[in-house]
Amino acid sequence: MLWKHRLPSHRLVSVSQCSGQKPGPIGGTMFKRRGAKLATMVLTPVRNKLATAVVRRVEHRSFLQFTHNCEKQAFRKLQKSCVLFKIMDERIREQWDSNAEAFSGLIDGEGTPHHRKILNPCVEVLLGDVVGKKLLDAGSGEGYLARYYAKKGADVTAIDFSQRLIEASEQMSEKEGVTVDYRVDNVCYIESVPNVEFDIVLSNLVLLNVPLLNDAIHEFHRVLKAEGVLVFSIVHPAFNFFGPGSWEMGEKDPKTQRREGLHFKIDRYFEEEEYERYWKTREGEMFPEPISFFHRTLSTYFNSLSSAGFQLLAFAEPQPIDDDPFFDRESRIPFFAVFKAQKI
Repeated sequence: MLWKHRLPSHRLVSVSQCSGQKPGPIGGTMFKRRGAKLATMVLTPVRNKLATAVVRRVEHRSFLQFTHNCEKQAFRKLQKSCVLFKIMDERIREQWDSNAEAFSGLIDGEGTPHHRKILNPCVEVLLGDVVGKKLLDAGSGEGYLARYYAKKGADVTAIDFSQRLIEASEQMSEKEGVTVDYRVDNVCYIESVPNVEFDIVLSNLVLLNVPLLNDAIHEFHRVLKAEGVLVFSIVHPAFNFFGPGSWEMGEKDPKTQRREGLHFKIDRYFEEEEYERYWKTREGEMFPEPISFFHRTLSTYFNSLSSAGFQLLAFAEPQPIDDDPFFDRESRIPFFAVFKAQKI
């Protein structure tokens, strides 16, 4: 599994040497993590498979820390052509394109039970009245929330970098008679949206799948109007079974058809790494491709908001809205975390 475990220092490599390229006008940039040897990142395209294979073995955390520490606007514009970013970007895009049909079937037009009974009611309270507001659904997926808030009276634009998910969203909007402006775009660099365009940015369960968190948060800040509001949700990183944590399970409950959760094991919380997990459809079949999740601490999210120029207004750890035995585990520890912040 790519990048799941830390790599030894000798695996950090010079991209230029492996690809046979010389640094172009942009040149190479040096970066290292504690205790590791220096490695060169060349901001030029990869032209052969050998280079691609080697670059995929470079530990992504070093790259993320390096890019997040660069404050120059010129470099931020350059990231799109960076070899490491392009490879990660395309790999994750391919995951979602391959899984688009299975994911749309899982969402089924209204979200999973976890969405409907835990997350969505909390998000709606934090968003407040959306009538007449310009709302960007950033990372809209199947588009069910975009359609929901369009029906509530918002002027909704929805972006997702999976072409197949956007096509599925457009079909559902046409079927339901809902007007949403769908665009294929990437939350890390939103090219289709000018500055200071929206009253609200909603990003639902997206940032945990994004390799460049700070870039996405800065983009949300850029497209918001003065005092605009950002609401985003993630799977709670302290209790994230997509990452290093896991439930210790008991026997299956015949009533709920779910195995009893004995207790949740928290481990390696501070190790911010990528994990790949296969999801299952409603019928219990595996998705065609695994999905990448980027585990980060809560403090990383809070600090990213602050550095981008946001003021935190609310933080929620929603519980199930009713006493359903199906959600026994989710009523004991938080499954989701929801942030509300304002552009300052």
